[in-house]
Amino acid sequence: MTEYIFINTIQQLDQLEITPEDKRICGIDTETTGLDPRLDRLRLIQIAVSGQATYVIDCFEVLPLGLSRIQDYLDSFHVKIFQNAKFDINFLLANGLVINGQLFDTMLAGLLLRTSGGPKRVGLADLTNHYLGIELSKDQQKSDFSAGLSEDQILYGAKDAAVLLKLRGVLVQELKANQLIEVARLEFACVYAIAHMEFYGIHVNLEKWKALTLAKEKEKAELLNQLYPYIGYPTVQVGLFEEKSESPFNPNSNKQVMEILAGQGIHVDNTSKYALSHYLDHPFVSLLMKYRHVEKELSTFLLTIPGQVHPYTQRLHPHYGQNGAYSGRMSCTNPNIQQIPRGKDFRECFDAPKGRTLVIADYSQIELRVIAEYAQDQRMIDAYRNGEDLHRLTASLVLQKDIQLISKEERQAAKAVNFGLVFGMGAAGLKGYAADTYGTHMTMEEAELFRKRYFQAYRGVDQWQSHIRKTLPITSRTLAGRKHNYSDQSGLSARYNTPIQGTAADILKNALGLLYEKIKGRSINIVAVVHDEIVLECNENIGKETAGLLKSVMEEAGGKYLQKVPVVAEVAVSESWAGK
Repeated sequence: MTEYIFINTIQQLDQLEITPEDKRICGIDTETTGLDPRLDRLRLIQIAVSGQATYVIDCFEVLPLGLSRIQDYLDSFHVKIFQNAKFDINFLLANGLVINGQLFDTMLAGLLLRTSGGPKRVGLADLTNHYLGIELSKDQQKSDFSAGLSEDQILYGAKDAAVLLKLRGVLVQELKANQLIEVARLEFACVYAIAHMEFYGIHVNLEKWKALTLAKEKEKAELLNQLYPYIGYPTVQVGLFEEKSESPFNPNSNKQVMEILAGQGIHVDNTSKYALSHYLDHPFVSLLMKYRHVEKELSTFLLTIPGQVHPYTQRLHPHYGQNGAYSGRMSCTNPNIQQIPRGKDFRECFDAPKGRTLVIADYSQIELRVIAEYAQDQRMIDAYRNGEDLHRLTASLVLQKDIQLISKEERQAAKAVNFGLVFGMGAAGLKGYAADTYGTHMTMEEAELFRKRYFQAYRGVDQWQSHIRKTLPITSRTLAGRKHNYSDQSGLSARYNTPIQGTAADILKNALGLLYEKIKGRSINIVAVVHDEIVLECNENIGKETAGLLKSVMEEAGGKYLQKVPVVAEVAVSESWAGK
């Protein structure tokens, strides 16, 4: 049975003795009354040290008076072990307690080990069962911690902290055995940045947001009026007090849209964005795509985000999944800031409060740079070393035209060629992708010719893809060492894409870890991350200085993994996110 010492008075806090040098590793867990660190309360802090009874501190009774005593005790440990560290860090932060030093997150370690014989589920009970053979009861997890504490609740908390010490020992050996130490290091360092970003949140100007919503609703109505000749005019129902018009048309109904398309002489298997991208010249298809786009902007973002503004901070506090994809790329929910439309009208709604400014930086063509490094494509490497624009170079090569004569439209088409072909698209896929993503139209003959010339120009990429096609590897690694196992259903596209996307994600995470150490304790906050982009908020008078710092850190982070290809971060200082 786990031994514990329950502390619920200020006098008892004196039992928190500064830890001897040989025991400066602890397991930390918390119990809370809910999931929101701003609105819910921190009830227990459990601190476990090897060979000692676990301290269980009742925060209702000892905070805030005992704050400095607890902080001193936490600071005495070199390594702190958590399960889902950013949750605990945010609740501790909301109560004035700051976690510093080396961090080990058993949940993140479990996620890294999923492709090395680890369990699919990485809850604490799943990990302890799999790696330690211990059945850890979670019966008390959803019990009421806002009232009087039962002995079962206290013991439950003590066990969750104590087991972290044993679990870390096994996980460290597993990470070493599977050559995952480096990627674990960058994941753990990144936790602090993600936790503080979630806690601080991002400011949204609700007046601008409301004006944009009204404009988009008007645009939707105008598009619907233009669609009526194709979909049929609405029926009018006369009531006692008002007339009500209704249209039975559902723009997302496969059946309805296919029937209308058939009437226009267009026959398709489905009405997906990709399927319809081949018919954008038809007025109905063009109007339908615009209508769907505006409707999605309204339903996904404009009408929902105001309800997600926090009542206490008046900011958005998105939740970031640090390993939202198997590649290691982050995900985002509540709201999904990473999917906010890139148009100026949306991004200018995300601005800085009075006296503050935003600093925005993104990596220049990071995935293409990673591919150049992976494939050791000398033409790409030389282009990046010489500061050339790879999209213009590609346009010049596939069009067989002087690079100085490449137009803006031709460069745009080359983007589709670069991003489409490196991940395994055929000519038909390239044609649809170019139209769907970049609004660029090419014939099948042009797509086939561009594809042929592309691989003739970039021999390293051609050989890299050829090797993957021939060997069909069952495992891949990012340049940081992140491991991924492919299933029987994994195709070539996944094998091309996963290590590239994963390396780009590792570079961003390395940047976040380095950045946090540079800005902690200063009036600089990370407020958003979008795959290859970092957004900071700082005082106006240090905007230029912060921009230089962000650029330097991002390029240093990429240079750790890309040895031959230079990494470039482009940065801007602006009052809103639209400034870049």
